[in-house]
Amino acid sequence: MRRISLYNLINGMASSAYSPYISFIGALLGLSGYTLGIVSTAGTFFTNMAQYFSSATKSDARRLVLEGNIIKGLGLVLMAFFMNYHLLYTALVATVMAGSGISSMGLSLLSEYYSRGSRSFLLSRMAFYSSLGSLPVIVAGGLYMATNVELAKYIFVVSAVASTLSTAIVFDLPYDERPRERSLRLSVKGLEKFLAFNFIYMIVWSFAWPLFPLAQVHVFGMTTEQVAIINVIATTSTVVVQRFIGGFIARRMKTSMFIGRLTNTFFALAYAISPNVYGIYASQLLAGLANSINNVAYFSYLVDKAEDKRAAIGTYSVVMGLGAIIGGELGGWTFEALYASDGYSCLRSLMLYVAIARAAAASLFLLL
Repeated sequence: MRRISLYNLINGMASSAYSPYISFIGALLGLSGYTLGIVSTAGTFFTNMAQYFSSATKSDARRLVLEGNIIKGLGLVLMAFFMNYHLLYTALVATVMAGSGISSMGLSLLSEYYSRGSRSFLLSRMAFYSSLGSLPVIVAGGLYMATNVELAKYIFVVSAVASTLSTAIVFDLPYDERPRERSLRLSVKGLEKFLAFNFIYMIVWSFAWPLFPLAQVHVFGMTTEQVAIINVIATTSTVVVQRFIGGFIARRMKTSMFIGRLTNTFFALAYAISPNVYGIYASQLLAGLANSINNVAYFSYLVDKAEDKRAAIGTYSVVMGLGAIIGGELGGWTFEALYASDGYSCLRSLMLYVAIARAAAASLFLLL
């Protein structure tokens, strides 16, 4: 697990240099609400769909990591040249996230293989070190782009090189588990309620994703430096909690999943009622609890309950990906419809409704 953790650390640092700012950059570039719906959910929809299709291939885990990082690297390099073209920017974000999905599928399979026997603890430790390494990179990225968002193009190139080269860390790891030959048929046996609840929640959750960058730019007037502060608080909170949460998740899996989903309510609520950016900062103190559980609990539940783990990971990816794109587009189009009459003030009302809906959807996990 040490080499997998090192790979996850380096790759996470490379992604942290640009991923917290992708949607914010899109809002600054003037992308519409429905286009931001695609950009803001790309990290879930395109990533997860790529995970699903790659789960049906006969490529082993190490080759998936290599193929995904090459695609992601090429997409990032092209973004450096075409970030000012709205459609190309959106398409390249989708490409980068699809590459991330392929490589993360390989990483998930490697993690599942090497974490058997102590899964919650080992995955929590791996996520802890990844979050810890992301902190300085998030700060550096936000400060670097604070004066001119065009500087993001250089971050894209450096991240592309780092992600591609990091593949060497895990490519020669022993891995003797051969993938089963299977079709793209979904596998839900024993996971029907878990998948249904996550699909419903994801629609509600992602509804606000295109609204967040719009509110950051047009309601709170944030800079990349302030977006960096938000992410640093969230990541620091995650680092603090992640180290200790594994044991609780292992003992209270259902409760953990409910708490993880319920905590997301407060982020939308902060954007609805905060008079200034400091209320947003305060809400991020809860991010550690939500992120720590999200990093471990749902994956652990999934692979522990599934018979065909590779198929289950792919199926879960499809369910969450479809829920994300549906919710994100609903949020983007709803904003466009209300903006014509209410302007940007509609964002606060929408965030309040999202907070209420998230709390309601989170309660479903108590029924598992």
